[in-house]
Amino acid sequence: MKEILYESNMNTINNQTNKTRNMRYDIDLTRYSERISSLEQTINDVYEFKNSNLPFIVNYVNYWLDGENPGLIPDNYFTNPAAQTKFQVDKINHHLQSLNDAYIPFLHPWFGTVVLPSALGCEIAMNPRKDPAVKTNVIQHPEEITKLKLPDFDHDGLLPDVLSTIDFMVSNSNIPVSITDAQGPLNIALNLCGVENLFVWMYTNPNEVHEIMEFCTEALIKWIKVQKEHLKPDMRQVTWPHGILLPENYGSVWLADDDCTQLSAELYKEFVVPYNSKVFKAFNGGTLHFCGTAEHQLENFLQTEGLVGVNNFCMGNFLQVKKMQDLYKNKLAIMVCDFAPVNYEDYYTELLGFLEPKGTILACFIAPKYSLQNGQYETTDYNGKYRSLQLYNFLNKALNS
Repeated sequence: MKEILYESNMNTINNQTNKTRNMRYDIDLTRYSERISSLEQTINDVYEFKNSNLPFIVNYVNYWLDGENPGLIPDNYFTNPAAQTKFQVDKINHHLQSLNDAYIPFLHPWFGTVVLPSALGCEIAMNPRKDPAVKTNVIQHPEEITKLKLPDFDHDGLLPDVLSTIDFMVSNSNIPVSITDAQGPLNIALNLCGVENLFVWMYTNPNEVHEIMEFCTEALIKWIKVQKEHLKPDMRQVTWPHGILLPENYGSVWLADDDCTQLSAELYKEFVVPYNSKVFKAFNGGTLHFCGTAEHQLENFLQTEGLVGVNNFCMGNFLQVKKMQDLYKNKLAIMVCDFAPVNYEDYYTELLGFLEPKGTILACFIAPKYSLQNGQYETTDYNGKYRSLQLYNFLNKALNS
């Protein structure tokens, strides 16, 4: 098996942290305390299926960089915790001052969706102003799976960079801090093995696939617990699935399974559901995110132990949204999401024509370099602040007039 090929930025991060140790990145929480408290109750009502109105978010505060205007992204986003923190705080301040929606502020120590794979041997591409990405896989043959070992959470891959950034955010801001993006056992295994390999091995080497899924599950649970120890005690039971608060009573973790769209329901039930269930049960519940169409997995989600909600970037597939609302009624909360549609008035007029408020949250995400059009995300170029105000005004009028 390959050695770990990502070299941590810890020396750079520690030097930058020392220079900015006493700087503060706060917001006026007193000014927004009543608003935030009211929104926490609103979101809680969704998960209790008690809400009669539809909460909506026009999320200007994306912590990821994909789709952002590169000119706004600092060069040292991943090497200077102060730069990452300031980038997010500036967005939070604009959002709170301009948009009176259901957004609740938090800071996210963002290092892409490949954090745990980086500590397990995957080579990581760190390109300027772009999210980190896996360059190479680790496992080429199923028998190599037995060689995998748990990482050193304080030293391997991107893990120490994440922990250092959490520590900086906790110490230098009064804004709640989350753990980094967890992805899930399936995504981690796919990064280690490659998509084609893992999917073929589900047929040819099922025992080895169960072994790597068990390994990825154990590693992920331990990694999440390590991060939570770096948070303030009152924040360890809180999480924000794709930027949307999950009430404390409903768990403290969220997973992402975008690749569920590519697997059959039978394979997903055997090789993914049990392991997602272990993660959710380890943290008293949580939610699952996926992009696109996975209508064949809707029943599998319902059978996942500890799952309390589904976050779906539906990409205009309203039939799937209708099916979820019918199947998950009074069982799972639903976050209906998408990146800002080009024809947003037509999109939301159609969606709001059938969307049931009970148990549902609506969210639109601002990514200036791409938008939803014709059922897919296409390259665009718009002013994020202006578009967020357009969408907020339209949705606020549509839902409150």
